[in-house]
Amino acid sequence: MKSIFTTGEAAEICGVSQQTIIRCFDSGRLKGFKVPGSKFRRIPRAALIEFMKEHNIPVDELESG
Repeated sequence: MKSIFTTGEAAEICGVSQQTIIRCFDSGRLKGFKVPGSKFRRIPRAALIEFMKEHNIPVDELESG
């Protein structure tokens, strides 16, 4: 079971554009961290599930692995 997601993976799971995920991340609505020394963002599984529930995005597939 994957525990950390890229913005692209999160976008695909949520059914939105990668840019939408990046905007939510940068505004603090989606929790995660940036890879040290780069601009790449990473989103932990728990934070992605929380974000999806807050925005009424089905989490069944993600929670089942």
